[in-house]
Amino acid sequence: MDTKVEAVMTTDVAIVPEHMPFRQIVNVLRRHAVNAAPVVREDGTVSGVVSTTDLLLKEADPTAAGDPHPFAGPRRRSEVRKSAGTEAADLMTAPAVTVAPDATVEEAARIMRRKHISRLPVVDAKGRLVGIVSRTDVLRVYDRPDEEIREDVLKEVQSQFALDRYAVRVDNGRVSIEGAVDRRSVIPALLYRIRRVEGVVSAEAQMTWEVDDTYGEHYPTL
Repeated sequence: MDTKVEAVMTTDVAIVPEHMPFRQIVNVLRRHAVNAAPVVREDGTVSGVVSTTDLLLKEADPTAAGDPHPFAGPRRRSEVRKSAGTEAADLMTAPAVTVAPDATVEEAARIMRRKHISRLPVVDAKGRLVGIVSRTDVLRVYDRPDEEIREDVLKEVQSQFALDRYAVRVDNGRVSIEGAVDRRSVIPALLYRIRRVEGVVSAEAQMTWEVDDTYGEHYPTL
C-alpha cells in the first residue's frame, strides 16, 4: 500500500496573498501557530512560501535594506530584497517547492529531506493550492496497527518470493520473519521488500537455506 499525500495532508491551510503587508503576515503565522505559509495569487496558484526565517531578516539584518554590493551573490541579493520588503511578494522564497496530491508519502518525505524543509504546499495540475503536508503528517504511516502491517508483509512475501514455510511477526512496527529459502542470497532482497512496506520500523530474518551462494558475504539486518 502506497499512501498518497492527499490522504494525510491538511486542507485547512493558512494562506498569505501576494500583497499582504508584513504585519498581517506575522499575525497569520502567529494565529495559526505555524512558521511558514504558502503565498497565493488571486487565481489560487502558489507563487512562493513566506516563513519566519524570511521575516526575521528585517529584524536581524536591518542594514541590508539598500543596494547590495555589486559583487554580492544571489543569496545576499535575496536577503537584501527581503529585508527591504513590505509585502509577501517581496518577502517570500520563490519558487515554492510543492508536491502533487497523488504523490506518495515516500516521495514527499524525499523532497523534504532533499530540500531541508518541514512543510510542502500541495498543488493540483494547474498549480492551485489544495492542502499542505508536514513532516508530522508524513510520519502518520507509522501509526498503522501491527496486524495491518503483517497483512501487507504477507502479501509482499507471497507475491514476490516462492517460500513454502515461513512465519511473520510484527511488534510495534518491528518485523521478524522465520523460515527457509533455497538460496541464501534471497534474504537481502526479502528484507528489502519487507522494509518498504508502510509502517515497518525495522526488519530481521531468521532463515535457513539449502545453498549458500553468497561466498561468505555478510548481510546485516535492515
